[in-house]
Amino acid sequence: MNVQEKQVANLLGASALLVAGVVRDAVTGAVGAGGALAEALIAIKDQPGRTADWLGTVLGISQPGTAHLVRRLTEQGWVVRGSQGRARPLRLTAEGERVAARALAARQSALEELVGRLTDEQREHLVSIAAALLGPEARSEHRLAGLCRLCDRGSCPECPVYDGWRRASCSG
Repeated sequence: MNVQEKQVANLLGASALLVAGVVRDAVTGAVGAGGALAEALIAIKDQPGRTADWLGTVLGISQPGTAHLVRRLTEQGWVVRGSQGRARPLRLTAEGERVAARALAARQSALEELVGRLTDEQREHLVSIAAALLGPEARSEHRLAGLCRLCDRGSCPECPVYDGWRRASCSG
């Protein structure tokens, strides 16, 4: 790896930390709590009716951590657990929907501020760069949900992550 390749990799890493920090701060401010709580709200909003086991896999947290997270979400009045046999599907309450919408709006606003620093041409390049990086990573349904756990899915009519997952599932 030459110096330029090292610089590109290093700048990508620094950019990723910048974006992650900006999103984390915006979402934490909107929800009043950070980390997995906000991610869980948005994941459940995106795919209601999934179980706590699914949520834990998507967020990459242990079973005890997931149980604690779901307990906190229900105590906040944001999530209810249904009953379908042994499964306990998770759904947002009306208040949970409002909080998730606030979190997504805060995330969108923070990201638009960052993207506002770019020219139109740079934005076009960013779309193709993001597609090249994200598409191949969606090797399973859980990975797809994990990559998009803070996404506003309506913002991407042509989602490179979903397209990557669809291609992987068709070829496998």
